[in-house]
Order: sequence, then structure tokens, then C-alpha cells
Amino acid sequence: MAQLGDLRRAAFGRVQSSQYYRSNFMGMTAVERHKKLLNDYLTYYARESDELFGKSESGPIRTDADALREHHRFIRSDADNDDASWEARLAKRYYDRLFKEYAIVDLSFYKQSKLGMRWRTQKEVMSGKGQFICGAKGCEANDGLCSYEVNFAYQEAGVRKQALVKLRVCPSCAFKLNYRKEKQLQKADAAAARKRKRGQELEEQEPKDPLVREALEYVHRYVQHGSEAGPAVAKMEGMASVDLDLAAGNVAPPPSAAAAMVAGAAKEYGRKETCESRGAGTSTDGTQPVPGMITLPADKRVEGSKLAKEMMSAEEMDVYFEGLFL
Repeated sequence: MAQLGDLRRAAFGRVQSSQYYRSNFMGMTAVERHKKLLNDYLTYYARESDELFGKSESGPIRTDADALREHHRFIRSDADNDDASWEARLAKRYYDRLFKEYAIVDLSFYKQSKLGMRWRTQKEVMSGKGQFICGAKGCEANDGLCSYEVNFAYQEAGVRKQALVKLRVCPSCAFKLNYRKEKQLQKADAAAARKRKRGQELEEQEPKDPLVREALEYVHRYVQHGSEAGPAVAKMEGMASVDLDLAAGNVAPPPSAAAAMVAGAAKEYGRKETCESRGAGTSTDGTQPVPGMITLPADKRVEGSKLAKEMMSAEEMDVYFEGLFL
């Protein structure tokens, strides 16, 4: 009977231990189990031995996730592989398990031209995420996917790096991926449209008659070149010879005005003065300018056109002949 009781106590102890382990230690990591066991020991078994472990709480414990987060590299170099520390070897094992054909992109801050990228895991490769499903984080679209090769510039461990990365995204995520370039193209198109509209408005405001356009162009050229010499005298070299020949051939200044100017200048200075019909004249020694007249080109079609015949009514004809014979 004694042996039977011992067996029962042993079996009960094993069951109780397994139940206690499942209720208290199942689902815990190694660090959590260590902290719990140490806390139980200090609470129930070593109340008077606080000096042995120290009264102050221990500092933060460095986990595998912390080491992996610190030593992980998006693209590992030879120098990273030569590191023999356990953190570097842990990061190398994790890096070798990733699939680096396509990447997963985070477009949360696309308006600020900031992107985040990482390689795919085995679970994502099996589900088609990043290749047959949009590679943007949180997007599950699978229609209209396009492949892009992005020059990914990033900063890692205080070093500026860049790499060409392949992505497959849907049209909406592609717009976010190229948000800055799309905005520049939209602004350029809007500026070109405004320029075309202004050109059309200017064309509509221009006169349709070619003679009016020619006269306006002539006046504009004269104002631009003549304003350099001042309001009174215009520089002759500032005007084209074709314009001067056209003005002189079509319309000449009044003879009386030209003769009066030449006679007055010759009488005052006692020497011969010249006055050209093309514009402003100067004296023989080039000291006294003689004002001239600038004329617009005339319409020669008016000179060659025939006078229109006056039409008389029948009543006016009767009155006219009655006056002749009566």
C-alpha cells in the first residue's frame, strides 16, 4: 500500500506540474520565463538575500529582435558578412531566408517623396504578394499590375546608399510611387495650356485687315527705335531702310513745310541746309538738326482705283432735260 501511495503522489505531482507549466509558462519566451522564475524565487524563497541579487531592478534586456533590428541590412556587403558576432550571424541567417526578386513598398508618406521598402518573406511569396498582388503595403489589388525598376536611395547605419529595386504595383499605387513626377507634368501641361490660350486671345485681338496690321507694325517699330533718341528727334539708323523707302515712295512731306524749314535754317546760320523727304534732316556740318515728318505708308490701291459712277434716277433725268429745252 505504501508503494501504491507513492505512485499516486508521483503521478499527481507530474500532472500538477504539467498543468502549472501550461497555465504559467506556455506561450512565454525564454526571457519572460527567466524573469518569472527569478521573481518567484526572490518573492518566496530568498526574502532575506536581496543583497545577493541587488535591490535595484535590472536594466532592459537585449532580445534577438533588438539585435536583428540593429544589424539587419537591406543589401549586405562583404564587410557585413565578415563580422563574426552573434548579432551579425543572426542577421545574416535572417537575410538569407528572404526573397529578393521583388520588394514590398510602404507608400504612407508618398506626398513627402518618402518610401519604405523591404524584401518578401516565404509566406508572401507563396501567397503571391508583391508579384501577382500589388506590392504596396495594405493594397490587395491584382488587376493592371505594372513592373517598375526604382532607384531606391536610403540611409542605413548612418551611411547613404542606393539600389535598383523591382516593384509590381497597381495603377493607383503607381501614381503614388511617381507622385512628384506626375505633379511636375501636370503643372507643365497647365502652363502650356495657359500659354496656348493667351496666344489665341492675342490672335483674336489682332486686326483682320492686312493694311491695318502693317500700319500698326510700322508705328510700333518707329516708337521702339525712335524712343532711344528722345521725344523730339528720332535716330535715322534705328529704322529699317525698307520702311524709309516705303514711306518716301508713298507719301512725301508737304513742300511748303519743307521749304520753310530749309529757308529758316539757311537764313539763321548763313549756310546751305538740306532737308530730305524721308525723315529728319541735318545741316552740312552736322550741328543743327532739321525736324522732318514721319509718314505712314499709303494705300496705292486707292490711287489706281477708278471713280465710282454716280447713278441718277429717272425723275432727275426728266428734270435735267426739261431744263435744257424749256
